[in-house]
Amino acid sequence: MKKNIWLLPVILFIFFESCEDDFNINAYEDVYTLNCILRNYYPVQYAIISKNVYTENGAPPAQNNIDQNIRGANIKIFYNDSVFIMRDTTIQLADSGNIVQVNCYYLENLSIQPGKIINIEADIPDGQILRSTTQVEKISYNFHPSFPQYYGGYPVVPEYAWSFSDNNGSNNNIISNPELEINYEKYEGGTYIEKKTHVPLSYYPYLYREMLLSPGVEFSFNNYCYTSVENVNKTMQDISGDDPNKSNYKITKVLFNVTSLDADLSRYYSAYKVYLGSFTIKLRQTDYSNIEGGKGIFGVVYKFSRPLSVDGTYIQSFGYQYILY
Repeated sequence: MKKNIWLLPVILFIFFESCEDDFNINAYEDVYTLNCILRNYYPVQYAIISKNVYTENGAPPAQNNIDQNIRGANIKIFYNDSVFIMRDTTIQLADSGNIVQVNCYYLENLSIQPGKIINIEADIPDGQILRSTTQVEKISYNFHPSFPQYYGGYPVVPEYAWSFSDNNGSNNNIISNPELEINYEKYEGGTYIEKKTHVPLSYYPYLYREMLLSPGVEFSFNNYCYTSVENVNKTMQDISGDDPNKSNYKITKVLFNVTSLDADLSRYYSAYKVYLGSFTIKLRQTDYSNIEGGKGIFGVVYKFSRPLSVDGTYIQSFGYQYILY
């Protein structure tokens, strides 16, 4: 089965940079690597099996590193008392202006739930077996569910705060990224088009005024974030901008999201200070790995979303419609 990378959003972020400087083909021994990062916010999950090849003279093999990916393996995902089989596929990847074929494995419609344990097992044709286990993080929230909080047309507080913790109630063991998301619809060409925007956040309360135009915060171990009334007002105004037809906009919902890496991914990326932006997987023998029988990384990136109740009067003050979905 062949798929085109332009039809699948960000399907191989675990692989994109592994074929460049971070890929050391000259390992001290032949070793298989299994890389699989599951995400609950995409309908398709992917895995790649590669092999580090030892050469006596220290030179890399003539083949391109990308082509070292192994086909014909039997990869199973054990989850929620069920077994799911990943199937072979080929991805067309743009690499330095050239289109190359990348062999990998995929699984559709895996419904991942927080707090669950997930196992992976890869049976390679030569008899080698790679295994790993991870647990999906479960995020707990602590904040007032109403947003924004207004009374008599005035904000109750000048800033708003959110906090969240992992499975064990810890505040700093996992890497996360919070978002305050406004979903809306704009009337265009005779129909309403779904859109969304984000309110700028800060990890520290004294910075919130300086971040009025900032797109948001990065992945970190921080578990508190803040924003201000000014941030919310500016974001709301920017939805329509100079468009005088404010009634062509509908605010449909407001979400507080936390995208969280599991414990193994958090340890891996904190060790190299490389977070979700690149998802570089390093393959040197000394690198962190949670794969039994080989090298690589198996983990879960989970996006939690919690809807906030919204003050309809506040929404209408901008001239927008407020229709809660």
